[in-house]
Amino acid sequence: MKSKDLHTIHDLIVTDYTITKLPGGTARHQFRPATTSTVYEFEANAVPVLVEGERYNIGFTVTPGGKNIIDRSALSLSSLVNPMFSYIAAQQLAGQQFEEERKKNERRVAHSATDDYYWGKKYAWRMYGACIAQPAFHAYLEEIGHPKVDCITSDPDYPSSNTESFAYAETGLEDAIKNLIASATKTTAAYYESPLYSKKFTIKGINAITHKK
Repeated sequence: MKSKDLHTIHDLIVTDYTITKLPGGTARHQFRPATTSTVYEFEANAVPVLVEGERYNIGFTVTPGGKNIIDRSALSLSSLVNPMFSYIAAQQLAGQQFEEERKKNERRVAHSATDDYYWGKKYAWRMYGACIAQPAFHAYLEEIGHPKVDCITSDPDYPSSNTESFAYAETGLEDAIKNLIASATKTTAAYYESPLYSKKFTIKGINAITHKK
């Protein structure tokens, strides 16, 4: 799974792509999105990596000096996303983190329900929906009426961090997301729609799957 320090942007259109040779044989690749003046960069050889005008999903970190550095392993063309491959990859990666996330959930999410196992909303997304954006995950589950209960989320190391929230029933959660992805059809270069959900949504490329939003 990608680092939690990684920021992600989906369906970014690359413009002003430049390659500048650096001492030592490498080159600095720089570009900005079509809609902002923010500059993103990474180092590689001098061979072009990106295509001007194409849409990409990117992952990047921010240096103390404010530079946005692309993680090459979190760079993918939006147009090459295969929904079911992304879903399967997200579930495989979630499986590797399952025990750790379950322990965090049980330590930090408090509720009174006894009819099922309940995942706090953040942990539910990490374990079952990381192939789509977190807001779409919650909106979809709200729309289909997936069972949930009120809860308090906290960090035992910081008692003042208590926050009112909600948690999702585990039963049916995996099937709900699998059905959404299986029924998704592409509507634009970056967006999908499903008869199960009223809004368009994005599906992440495998390289862009992360626990960040």
